[in-house]
Amino acid sequence: MEEKSFFESNGLKLCGILTKPAASTNKCVVLCHGMTVTKEEDGIFTELAGKLAKAGFAVFRFDFRGHGESAGNSVDMTVAGEKEDLESAIEFLQTKGYRTFGILGASFGGGVVSVFAAGHPDIAKALVLWNPLVDYHSIFEPELPWPKANFGKEAMLRLEKHGFIEVGKRRFRLGKPLFDEMKKLHPWKGLQKLKVPILFVHGDNDTYVPYEDSVKYSKLLKAELKTIRGAEHGFHDNKKVAEEADKVTIEFFLKNL
Repeated sequence: MEEKSFFESNGLKLCGILTKPAASTNKCVVLCHGMTVTKEEDGIFTELAGKLAKAGFAVFRFDFRGHGESAGNSVDMTVAGEKEDLESAIEFLQTKGYRTFGILGASFGGGVVSVFAAGHPDIAKALVLWNPLVDYHSIFEPELPWPKANFGKEAMLRLEKHGFIEVGKRRFRLGKPLFDEMKKLHPWKGLQKLKVPILFVHGDNDTYVPYEDSVKYSKLLKAELKTIRGAEHGFHDNKKVAEEADKVTIEFFLKNL
């Protein structure tokens, strides 16, 4: 069963969808989407929520501020702001009776989840990071096709001139405060403080976020890494790789929550 919910984060009205399993539970998996997309993650979160519910978990997917059905302007988004949104989502879920949390962060959401978890080490009992952006070097020193196209030299000149840039097919606006913040942030360092199980899931054909980063940081953190062979960013372009990402994610949460 799914129910649409609204909650507040620092005065902004945010939208989420709570998927409930057949049997009552106090365990909830929170799904945190990436930049420019929504709580559905182009459909992949919608599918995953249903599968996790069948496995016995409640699942909450929500729109960060400036995305989807949530209030706010995308040009004002920051990691700190999205961290507040996640904090508010957890507080909202606690009022619903949920006490044991697993959190999944995809792409840009992976960095947000990392910063959140470092600041709240007792909240999440297990973390899953899908093709996560936990090191912002690939934004400021882009080598892959998507960041090259969206964060290259010309884009940075536009950012300085106009105070924002437009990225992706959706022409999603990102403001200068976000880039100033990312220059000082290192989400992977926050993960070093955690003692909970962490799973990286990353396609080795990712053209958005370096697969090598997940190899590097999973080793550094002594975390698990599941490589999805041939997979692009997000897993939603190919049903087979999506099913593989879903399977390892569900198994991980079943084992660790």
